[in-house]
Amino acid sequence: MRRWLGPVLLGLGVFLLVTAGMMRFYVADRLVVTPIDQYAQTTAVGPGRWLDGASGTEQTGDLTAIRTLKADVPASSEDVAVWDVSVVLQTGTGTMVRTTVDRVAADRKTAESVNCCGEASDGEPTRHSGVSYKFPFGTEKRDYTMWEPNSRQAYPAKFIAEEKVQDLTTYKFIQQVPQQELQRSGATVIFETVRTVWVEPRSGVIVKGNEQASSNLGTASGPTIVEFDVTFDEDTQKSQAKLARDAIDSIRWVTQLIPLLALILGLILLLAGLLLMRGDRSGRAPAHQADPKVPVGS
Repeated sequence: MRRWLGPVLLGLGVFLLVTAGMMRFYVADRLVVTPIDQYAQTTAVGPGRWLDGASGTEQTGDLTAIRTLKADVPASSEDVAVWDVSVVLQTGTGTMVRTTVDRVAADRKTAESVNCCGEASDGEPTRHSGVSYKFPFGTEKRDYTMWEPNSRQAYPAKFIAEEKVQDLTTYKFIQQVPQQELQRSGATVIFETVRTVWVEPRSGVIVKGNEQASSNLGTASGPTIVEFDVTFDEDTQKSQAKLARDAIDSIRWVTQLIPLLALILGLILLLAGLLLMRGDRSGRAPAHQADPKVPVGS
């Protein structure tokens, strides 16, 4: 048994060492991608004022922005994730103030927009650019171009600083969208916003978000359509932090733990195989020699 066990262990050891190298330097980067079957809902709350459509008067109070991101799995692929994202802005009593719908395709690794798959904003075909609802794996301390769905354009999101959110180290980015005219349902709307996001850099997950936006009818001094300052609530931040931690664990297994375990086990099996083969050779009986007492040829 020892004669074949040594070579088998040696072969398994070499296989595991090769596997460790492949996992660490080749396969891992290809496995760290955004899952296709994404579903997430975030809730942001804060003060606001808006034009009440029924009474025609300006109202003030707390507003809630509920964002639902749902993956279109059939439309997604090995490299591209397709998401349908709706944002409903409503009052504390549940009356809808505004809603937007965005369909975006993104590279599953870089998080950059991909122009395909029926991308649209509020049902109108729209060419997206930049990152949108997620940042790339390994987010860096630099400026990124980020999509802004209301103006249907991308603007710089500037890196500001590191900050702790939900006990995670995050990178804070601020995007300032300048005041501009938008045409909505035949009316001119003056719109501007400042969006701040706190991104967990290893996973690219947005753990916390804030938006300060205003829309006025006709001119900057015209009637307020809606104005708000909303931030992810505590439950949303905790949920997003868990999403980030789960992603970090998965990345660690793929890029570090599995290659390390394969390396250690490979070295153990390689050493065991060599020792068995060496012991097998040294334990063999020496070849029989001719008996000197028997004359040759007798």
